[in-house]
Amino acid sequence: MPSGRRRQQPDHPQPVFFLDRGLGRRLIADAIRARGHEALPMADVYPGGADQRIADPDWMLRADQEGWVALTKDHSVVRDHRDVLAETTLRVFAYNNANLTGPEMVDRLETNFNRILQRAAKPGPYVYVIGRDSLELRWGPTPDL
Repeated sequence: MPSGRRRQQPDHPQPVFFLDRGLGRRLIADAIRARGHEALPMADVYPGGADQRIADPDWMLRADQEGWVALTKDHSVVRDHRDVLAETTLRVFAYNNANLTGPEMVDRLETNFNRILQRAAKPGPYVYVIGRDSLELRWGPTPDL
């Protein structure tokens, strides 16, 4: 006989990707959209040049509140903003080389996209570094994969 309590299935909505200012507006966003996902370049979220003025902790807190998955070229986000990350459930994926070209970033994104989706389905906070052909947990608990 049922206990009257219903077991809820976990909610796995499609992640919305927030792109830090260093990733530009088009190339990475277009690659994400081509895979059927929503991409929000920082300049679209903070228009009129506000994207260049907003402090990292401010966009990080908003991305957390909105439930967005953050992509950035700033893999030092852990060193610089560990306290902010620790107060959030933010899921961050950072390229491990700020000097990558747009096409190189797209290539790494496409190579690792399924891995990113798998890890993004887990709650944060955490920061993964996007390598050439792998993801490395840089900060946060080891997710149950």
